[in-house]
Amino acid sequence: MIYNAIGRLSRRTLIKITGIILSGFLALSLPLPGAAAEDVIDARPALWVIGNMPGAVGETYLLGSFHLLPKNYRWFEGALQTAYEKSDELVLEAEMTPEAMAEIQAMFIKNGFFAGDDNLKNHLDDNHYQKMLEHAARLMGQDEAAARRMKPWFMAIQLSIISIMSSGMDPNSGVDKYLEALAQRDGKNIAGLETPLQQMTALIDHPLKVQSAMLTDTLDKLDDFKSYITSYLEAWASGDLDKINKTMVEDMAKYPEMYQALLVRRNLNWLPKIERRMSDDKTTFIVVGAAHLVGDDGIIKLLRDKGYKIRKIQ
Repeated sequence: MIYNAIGRLSRRTLIKITGIILSGFLALSLPLPGAAAEDVIDARPALWVIGNMPGAVGETYLLGSFHLLPKNYRWFEGALQTAYEKSDELVLEAEMTPEAMAEIQAMFIKNGFFAGDDNLKNHLDDNHYQKMLEHAARLMGQDEAAARRMKPWFMAIQLSIISIMSSGMDPNSGVDKYLEALAQRDGKNIAGLETPLQQMTALIDHPLKVQSAMLTDTLDKLDDFKSYITSYLEAWASGDLDKINKTMVEDMAKYPEMYQALLVRRNLNWLPKIERRMSDDKTTFIVVGAAHLVGDDGIIKLLRDKGYKIRKIQ
């Protein structure tokens, strides 16, 4: 459940955060596996257009993003490219700035480690504690004394970052990062639905019991990381709403506290901000993680429940 949530941070940001706080992250500096030309995969991610409010002349597009992608996915073409090119503004989940980077860095340093005698061993069963130690040693070069000091959310993020990087997933090839670079080049306005600090708080501000469930889930997925991430990629690339819901949303819903914090409450917080953009004369291109758009708690249903006409165009 954690991989999409951390995907908005750039590769440089991830390296900077972990490099300042910890040592032994040489794996992050290794070149990512390249994809041969014949391995290019055509993707058709889900894209909607919303009927704007009466009197407004612009359009609003909603794209389901995958924040981290291998370099061999081809998705920016056809209806999606046309919609982006028509837009005046790009709206992301969160816009990363140097100030936001500093806030997140301070949050990690302040909240990433246990104080006193408490440690990770007290919050994992024996099997997952041993798994954690094995992965921490193999991926991070951490011995038990260093690894057990990390709070569960922080250990989950560290293991996830290195697994993502070493598997060929690259934030700089993700949908958001690609479109953000295009918008900067094209002089389009760029905005966010929340601050990066709000985004990270939704991920980490939980009781230790919930954090431990997050880490346990991460450790279990590392047992077969390739199959797990491939299923997510295939669901996103298909644009199939049922497949996205079953793969991404139902997986997260197994952990109710995280589901509410990472998906439901954020969707509800974003809704009025999306509506405000539908009331002006701009054409707006909104990009959020695909899981935010589908299912009973998804933005598409929330908007339809309010009477908006929404058409899936890809």
